[in-house]
Amino acid sequence: MLKLALRSVRAHRLRFVLCTVAVLLGIGFVSGAMVFSDTLAAALKKNFAAATADLTITPVSPVSGTPNRPPTLPIDVANKVASTPGVAAADAQLLVPDVEILAKDGQPIDTYSLDTFGASWPHDDRTAPFKLVEGSAPWGTEQLTLDRTTADREGFEIGQKVKVVTPARAVTATLTGLTTPGLSGTSAGAPLVAFDSASAQLLLLGEPGWTSIAVALQPGQNPDALARTIQAQVGDTVQVRTAAQVADDGESALDDTFGGLTAALLLFAGLALFVGTFLIVNTFAMVVAQRSRELALLRAVGASGGQVTGTVLGEALVIGAIGSTLGLLLGVGVAGLIQYLYQRLDLAIPSAALQVSPATVIASYVLGIGITAAAAYPAARRAGKLPPVVALKADTTLPERSLVVRVVIGAFLLLMAVLLGLISLNADGLPGAILVGLTTAFVLLGLVMTLPLLSRYAVRALMLPFGRRAAVLLGRRNAERNPRRTSATASALMIALALVSGLFVIAASAKASVDQGIADAIGSSELVVTGDRPFSTAVGDAMAKVQGVSAVHRVRQSSGEVGDQPVALAGVSDGTLGGPITAKVLTGSLDSLAQGQVALPRNLANRLELTVGEPFTLTTTTGKHQLTVGAVIAPNQQLDAVITTLPRFRELGGGEIDATLYVDVADGTDLGAVRQAVLGAVKDYPSVAVRDQQAYAAAQRGPINGVLGVVGALLGFAVLIALLGIVNTLALGVVERTRELGLLRAIGMDRPQVRRMLRVEAVAIAVFGAILGMVVGVLAGAAVQHVMVDDGLAVLDVPVLQLAGAVVVSAIVGVLAAIWPSRRAARLDVLRAIATE
Repeated sequence: MLKLALRSVRAHRLRFVLCTVAVLLGIGFVSGAMVFSDTLAAALKKNFAAATADLTITPVSPVSGTPNRPPTLPIDVANKVASTPGVAAADAQLLVPDVEILAKDGQPIDTYSLDTFGASWPHDDRTAPFKLVEGSAPWGTEQLTLDRTTADREGFEIGQKVKVVTPARAVTATLTGLTTPGLSGTSAGAPLVAFDSASAQLLLLGEPGWTSIAVALQPGQNPDALARTIQAQVGDTVQVRTAAQVADDGESALDDTFGGLTAALLLFAGLALFVGTFLIVNTFAMVVAQRSRELALLRAVGASGGQVTGTVLGEALVIGAIGSTLGLLLGVGVAGLIQYLYQRLDLAIPSAALQVSPATVIASYVLGIGITAAAAYPAARRAGKLPPVVALKADTTLPERSLVVRVVIGAFLLLMAVLLGLISLNADGLPGAILVGLTTAFVLLGLVMTLPLLSRYAVRALMLPFGRRAAVLLGRRNAERNPRRTSATASALMIALALVSGLFVIAASAKASVDQGIADAIGSSELVVTGDRPFSTAVGDAMAKVQGVSAVHRVRQSSGEVGDQPVALAGVSDGTLGGPITAKVLTGSLDSLAQGQVALPRNLANRLELTVGEPFTLTTTTGKHQLTVGAVIAPNQQLDAVITTLPRFRELGGGEIDATLYVDVADGTDLGAVRQAVLGAVKDYPSVAVRDQQAYAAAQRGPINGVLGVVGALLGFAVLIALLGIVNTLALGVVERTRELGLLRAIGMDRPQVRRMLRVEAVAIAVFGAILGMVVGVLAGAAVQHVMVDDGLAVLDVPVLQLAGAVVVSAIVGVLAAIWPSRRAARLDVLRAIATE
């Protein structure tokens, strides 16, 4: 029977080629993601093996978020560690992210998603986190070093001036040496600028402090045992890690940096496999129907039902194995292409040979073969139940099973979706959005089950505007006559369009909410100043001196926790609320901020279950602080945080760096001229953007436009898979209806009419699936906006033009899908087609 399955696949290879392509695409993205991840991990392990410190001691931040300044260690901790028996050297070091190196044109260098770090020069080679490869160590605030990769890429040479922007200030210094990139931890492979120890503290932090202590052990010492000793000596406010632990943490950190790419590949893989499953189910259902006489003959000559089922499953296993093999090769190619692109970008990421692990190979074949076999099983089981007498009948058309059970199950799922939807609409925030997602899944499953009942009437209604010409009428009836096949083909497009249109609605609502939030929140200030990251207070100081600027209002942000919930902490200068930022007070008074109390947006107050007058505990980098709610304001686009004054912000551990500035321009002053003067005052900080309110709103929409780009890519990919499904259905339909097509040609239908008939059938299927998916997606997106109204989605916006465009694209896809099958049908030899059994 296995030999028969192999021969069947070889004899009917064109029937299964599109199934193979569907498996190939899905497995290609799965294996590509896994190979890329394994290759990056291998490269990082090789790189981290060069770390020289036996132990690394870092402060433990009491909060899980990212504070606006790194937690530091006092120098006395280094002295305690150095005096511990078994320690050969203890070097206090400083490593600070959010540094910018300016290219020769004055713009920040492109780091391709990697952070740029500033570091202090190491005191001991045994614990140095990087090595000098050329030149000399820096000394004083007017000297620095760069990693060689960055220097070579940007054309910097020793002796030249280099401009650097740190969280504390802008610096212009002479390049005295070139180093390796960081060898371990989160800075491994990233751009690196280094100063001598005293200058690093002044220029990077603006105050004394160290971010780590690197420890070298005496020969023969056990790192794990000595780590426990030091941990007991210095207390639980610090973390003592061995070199192996630092390597693991560094791998995790850099994996987070590049994990988005892996996640994107897996997202496309999941979509391809999910939508491709419908294609495989449809293909095997049609092939079994076409080969019913052949399969019944097997029963007649002695094959059991199980053997016939095994033959069809054997064909599926062969297709799955071929698709998985080709997909694995495609995935290796995708991973190699990604690695090549990163190398062409000249990143300082360590390279390694492509890693094709046994886990990747096993996962590829298990997924590919498993999904193909599972999708083919219903058709294989039906083939095994064919009675031998079917082989003796003139008409081998298999009777259609009743739709009653399927429709009942679908109706139950839709009823469950209604009940779950009512519950979700009464929930708020992320839990409500999750419930909406579950509701949508139930709706789609229910529709998949009930579509055979609906498709006949829906297709008829959709095709009414196209008239009753022969080709249109026959094309419509072809789509109607086998509702299972039509619904299975349309389901793939329906699910894809539901996902994409829902994301379109959410993204459009997010953009509209940003616009309204900014319009409601930004008050009197004509200019808004932001940066890619928090910036030095020198920026605001320089702006305040510009002629025509009447006031500069500052907002600073850090992170904290209330209980186990992470929150943002915002400090605002006097006069910011009610002027530059419009804050609508719901309860309490903003005057309470002057007495050390805080204000909360309503959505945050609801999440924390706090009201005016209630005390609560806020944990920051400096410990636990008792605060009292003095006011609750309406949800605010600019301040979704625990809000306090700048003096209180400093007491709570906030740093002296600004997140946003609001600049008031004096009355009667030309706004454009003041803006140019402000830009000139902060020319040493090129990443700081000075915008009017309209430009600021457009910038805030930028990330959402990026999301829309990803959604568009998903749409294109989903449409491609759906296109394969429609092509497959039409092509197999041509084989199945060869005699019918021959008879149509014999009684006078010409070739253009045959092609037109198949195009109508394809468009009917495509538009049917697209409209259903669009309706489900729009309702799901609107429901998500409803439950997230206090969490950034205050406005519902349905992008009608984009959704209409998606339907038009689907219709065009239907026309394109019909090109090859219709050409093949039109070229059939009439006499041979009529003679076909």
